[in-house]
Amino acid sequence: MKKNSFTEAFYKNAGYIVIILVSLVYMASSLISIEKTGKSIWEILGAGVLSMIVGFLINGVFRQIGIRKGDEDERTVATNSLHASIVEEITPYIDKLDTFCELETKRTEKGIKTRLLASAGLKYEDYFTEEGISKPFKLTLSEYAGRMERKSFERKKRAYKKAIKLKIKPLLASNLTSDGTKADNPYDFGKTKREYTSRENATDIVIKVLLAIIFGYFGVSMVSEVNVAALIWNALQIVMYIIGGVIQMYSSFSWVVDDYRQSRVKKIDTLQKFKIYAKGEFENAESNGLRSLS
Repeated sequence: MKKNSFTEAFYKNAGYIVIILVSLVYMASSLISIEKTGKSIWEILGAGVLSMIVGFLINGVFRQIGIRKGDEDERTVATNSLHASIVEEITPYIDKLDTFCELETKRTEKGIKTRLLASAGLKYEDYFTEEGISKPFKLTLSEYAGRMERKSFERKKRAYKKAIKLKIKPLLASNLTSDGTKADNPYDFGKTKREYTSRENATDIVIKVLLAIIFGYFGVSMVSEVNVAALIWNALQIVMYIIGGVIQMYSSFSWVVDDYRQSRVKKIDTLQKFKIYAKGEFENAESNGLRSLS
């Protein structure tokens, strides 16, 4: 593909194009006067929905351009390459990855509970065993006589209850080595591109149904005279959709380069920790084996 393609040129100059289009919209608006159309409810509904569909389609195209440009950005390419490299490096130890994920989950959960209890002046060791099993709440209300002391007691008890109930979703090997995600947990690696696109295109089915209704219910006939004002009005709508599409394109690009790429960085960091853990386990096993032979 040529570097100086239309898409490439448009993407590089999209900001300037939007400025020009906005200026043209403002100037063109002086050529027409906005007034009631006199159309029936069904005619307004048909025209409005068709206009909305055009807007969605334009947005979808710009979104895909933004995602593709984000994929081609040197930062994304470097991060993806590094992730692939670290996955290849840990392959000899892949059988230990599930154990590491379990240990990492326990360590992270302990850290969260420790901070939660510390915020209320409590120590983790006083309320949980080394295995993470909870202990009874030690404090009693009788120890807190004054009003401020009772508030302190209630705050400590709430922190204890939150720590007891806290359960995080476990880190899974598939999250680290593939393009997977688990929401609402410390190991949330963000949305995949498929999930992001699906969310943005959630209205696709609705659009298809509306298109079928519009083209099935409405017919068309040629107007006797060309309505220049109507052409300008429709052109203004398209221009506004293009402006929105360009904004969507930059938003999608930023999502890939920032959010999506950062999810890969988190995976790389965790896999680096696993590599250190796995090598240590291997070296310990090897040294133990040598000692048993001597």
